[in-house]
Formats: sequence, C-alpha cells, structure tokens
Amino acid sequence: MYLKSVRKSVLAGAAVAAGTIVSAGGAGAHPHVWVDSRSDILFNADGAISGIRHAWTFDEMFSAYAIQGLDEDNDGKLTREELQPLAQVNVESLNEFDYFTYLGVIGVDEVYGVFRDPVDYWLDYDGTKLTLHFTLPLTEPFDPKQGLTAIEVYDPTFFVDFQLAETDTALLVDAPSGCRLDIERAEGFDTATANLLSQFPADVRELPPEILELTEGNANTIKVVCE
Repeated sequence: MYLKSVRKSVLAGAAVAAGTIVSAGGAGAHPHVWVDSRSDILFNADGAISGIRHAWTFDEMFSAYAIQGLDEDNDGKLTREELQPLAQVNVESLNEFDYFTYLGVIGVDEVYGVFRDPVDYWLDYDGTKLTLHFTLPLTEPFDPKQGLTAIEVYDPTFFVDFQLAETDTALLVDAPSGCRLDIERAEGFDTATANLLSQFPADVRELPPEILELTEGNANTIKVVCE
C-alpha cells in the first residue's frame, strides 16, 4: 500500500453485493469472495484522469449464489435486464466501502481523488461467473502530473480477495502521449497471517486494528506515470 489512509474506519465485511455476498460466503473464513479486477483509466481532453471503469469478475461460488431466482422467464439464460436489479444493489452498496478503489499521489496525504456515484453499470454472466461493469467518475479531474499517481484496488478487511486480472489488467483511455502504466500485484500473506485471517467467520464484520494493519500492505497497485 502506497497511499496514506484517508479511508473510512473499519470497512469490515465488504458488501460488494450487499446481503447477497455476505450469505454467499457461508461458514467459510476470510476471504469469502474472490474477484478478478480489470480497470480502464479514463482521461479527459485536458490530460487529466476523469474516472475509472472497472470490470470485476466474481468467483463461481459467489456467482452461482447471486444469480439464484433471477432467471425470470426460466429460459436458462440471464439477460442484462434480468441482472440489472442486482447490478444496482451492487453499486449502491459499494459506496459505503469507497468502491474499494483509492486514487492519489504516492506519499502525499492531501491529494486524493473523490469519486461520484457509479454510472454505466451492468452485470453479465458467462455461464459460470458474473462480471460487474461500472464507471466511477471523479468529482474533480485528477492531474497525474502532480506526482506519481497510484490507483489501489483492494479490501483492507480481506473479506473480498481482489486480484488483478492476468490479461487486460489495466488500460489507459485517451491518455496523452508520455503516459504509461506500471502494475504491482498484491503479494498475498505469509502463512501465519493467512491462518490468522482464516479464523474469522463470515459473521465477523469488523477486524481488530492490529489485523487491519497486516492486511493494508496487501494492495493491488496501478501506477500512472505521465512525463
């Protein structure tokens, strides 16, 4: 983790899909949900970052749980329209958790991007996994030339295990020349920390501060370098 914390205290529980995701974890331990994340970094005409477009693919277990009862016409297929109510629940619940997305300049406390409510959101289902698509517009455009800019995607409570996708991990959209990406994946936890986390059941929605200190170092980081 590079960005200094300005986050809400103890996110705990990480309700990506509100109550749905909590139940999906069953009696298992942290993490309860696994997500492969892809992100497009959107620029405006002035060369500033204007938003981030995410595509988060959930694990098969969570996906199977989440789609229960959504095939309204019982044709064996899930349309975008049938999935749209769940998509709305998802993005609305993410606000409480800062969308698990943090934008700022490395090592600078005061410079952070603030996101508005998600737009252009929907879910698709490929037969085994759900993918949530949504765009986070910034309240104010963020100039990446003010310092080494980082975008972190992770859950400090490790209720949700975010991994950066192996392909098309992140893309620059309409970026000015001279900008590039540098990807740093979360390293995961040592055996002792992983075992410690595994002892927290699904109904534990807050982790002790000393545990959060351990997990905060496990962020996925997308650096935006503009020269």
